[in-house]
Order: sequence, then structure tokens, then C-alpha cells
Amino acid sequence: MAHVRSLFFKDGPLTAIEDKAVKASMLGRPSEVIWNITNRCNLLCDHCYMAADAKARPAQLTDEETIDIIRQLGESQLPLLFMSGGEPMLRSNFWEMLAEARKYGIQTTISTNATLIDRDAAKRLKAAGVSFIATSLYGPEEFHDALVGVPGTRKRVAEAIKILREEGVGVAVKTALSKDTWPFIYDLIQEAKDLDAGLIYLCDLITSGRSEDGEDNRITAEQWRELADFILEDSIKTVESKQKGLEYDIGAMPSFVPYIAEKLVERGYDITATMERLKIMNACPVGKGHMNINSEGGIMPCQFAQDWTIGNVRDMSVKEAVDSLLSIRKKPVTGKCGECEYLNICYGCRTKAWHAEGDPMGEDPTCMLDPDFQRSERLVRMASPCCVSGACS
Repeated sequence: MAHVRSLFFKDGPLTAIEDKAVKASMLGRPSEVIWNITNRCNLLCDHCYMAADAKARPAQLTDEETIDIIRQLGESQLPLLFMSGGEPMLRSNFWEMLAEARKYGIQTTISTNATLIDRDAAKRLKAAGVSFIATSLYGPEEFHDALVGVPGTRKRVAEAIKILREEGVGVAVKTALSKDTWPFIYDLIQEAKDLDAGLIYLCDLITSGRSEDGEDNRITAEQWRELADFILEDSIKTVESKQKGLEYDIGAMPSFVPYIAEKLVERGYDITATMERLKIMNACPVGKGHMNINSEGGIMPCQFAQDWTIGNVRDMSVKEAVDSLLSIRKKPVTGKCGECEYLNICYGCRTKAWHAEGDPMGEDPTCMLDPDFQRSERLVRMASPCCVSGACS
């Protein structure tokens, strides 16, 4: 994941919390946790990476276990928790979990389809200290409702976003990039602005769950470069004019980062601080303090690879889990990623390598860098593993 304004311009809504996450990673603590607190969902999205449905899994963590995990995370000084699903608000002790996280000062974001959010729920989320709600829009009403499998969803989500903003809760609009959603992407960006969302999350299609074997439905590297150029121009314009603008969060496309870095170097921007940060927390955060937990307690390096687990919270402490995740970085990356000058800032998408080859240390098959893309000597030097203090630790 990469937050463009926070990463390159230190001017995004998540800059402060990301600085805390980087510090936690440097100290060997969990930097952020994405937790699928339930597999239940009231929608049936065509592209759902975990094939969530109406049924909770038999081995789902108990209410008592979830509270104990939050206490462990709090004691480990976790800065940022994403509560996701399925639909997290369907979990019976959702509000209790929120309250427990707040006791420990954990900043919490809720990833929800927003269909259960009315005025009362929005007020309650605000009172619980929730800083951001992340919810999805995919295109026009008919298209969106067909994609999620429930008529009327698009209108309910738009109304929920309006209510959340009126109640002072931040909103992040999410969408999955595919050949199906590509025709609507620029309209969705504008709609996010019109709805007063502070952030838009653009994630490449993950081919697992109900989208397994959907590689042919991904957009091309050329389309990704077109979108990256648009995002860069929009970000520069709003930053330099001191407008609010959008924070762009890019998911499952870590090569987006060196692409943007090259463009900024060409324009004469000083991105030294950005490169130092990327040595600590790469564009793909696997093994860098980033931890994921599924509804049954499985600990995953990435939430998009539900079958790639390194243990279970029932058997491992948070510290043991973080240590195990950190050990992933001791394994060599192979293929084109292993040979790339930007490995140390990008790292490739380990989940896509896992899905493509069954080997998380293989090459990312979706790199957006053109094979003929001219690497600037300056950026290559900055990307060298030993040009930043502590980079080789």
C-alpha cells in the first residue's frame, strides 16, 4: 500500500499515524493490523478475495478471544488497527471490540460496505473515536448493485457517506481496479471529491476467493501508468495550491511507488526523506510489522492471501507472530523482482507471487514499470540497500 501525499509530500491525512507505524516497525513491533473479524457479509461481491457470505465459519474466534487479542495488541503499542470482514458490523461484539481498542489508544479504521450505517450508527462511530470509515463504490448504480449482488446498495452507500461526513467521521472510498470497473475510475475519483471523502483506495484486482483465476480481468500496466500520471498531476496541483484534495492509497501495486519516484526525480523534487522511509517500510509491507488476522485467528502476512498463514493467535503471542513475520524478510526474492534495482523500496507484491507461483518470494507478475523504462542513476543510488542508515538491518 502507498499513500501518495503522505509518502511523497508529507501532506496527507494519514501522515502522523504513518510516522507512528514506521517507528513501530523500526522497533520490531506490529506497525498495523488488518483484522477480518468475521467472514459473514450481507453482500456477495463478484470479486471478494475471501468469498465472504452470510455464514460465520465454525472456528471463528470467540468474543472473549477477540478482546484478549486487542489487549495484547494494545500492550504491544499497536498504532493502527483496521477492522474488516466480511462485514465487520455484523459481528456481535463489534462495538465492544471498538471500545477496547480505544482504551489502549489504538487508532481504528473500519472497512465496511456501509449498508448498516444510519445516523445513530454514525454518531456512535464518532463517539467511539473511529477516524475513518472505508467503503466501496464501483461505478454507476446498476453496475454497482449487480457487482455486489444486492439491489439498492449503491444508494445506501452514498447516503451513508453523506451522513458520516455530516457527523464528522472521515471517509475513504475504495474500489477494485479491473477491466469491468476501469471505464468508471475517473468518475469515481471525482465522486469521491464531491462526497468530501478524504481518501480514495485504488486496489489492483486480487485473484482469490470469488475472483480466483481472474487474471485476464486485470487492467494493463499501460493503464496503470496512465492512472499514475493522472494521480501525480492531481496530487502536485492540490499540494502546491494548498488545497485539501484527495489522498490516493494504492493497493496491491507496489511498483507504483518507484514509478512515481522516477517522475518526481525527473521534475527535480527532493525525495530523499521518502526513500529513507521506504527502506524501513517498503511499498509492499509484508514482513515489516504489517500483520493480518482472519476470522479464525490465522495470522497472515497479507490479508489478500487468506491461505498463506504463519500460525494462529490461539497458539502464538503477538510478539511471536511479529517475529515470525519479520523472518520472511530473511528469504531471498527471486525472478525479476530479485534482480530489480528498486527491490528495496518496492519489494514487489508478495501475495501476487504467492497466487501465481505458490512461492511468496517469487516475482510479481504485474509490475507496471515498462521494460524499457529508463532508471535514473540518482534514484537507483537512493534505492541501494546500504545508502540509508539502518537500511541493511
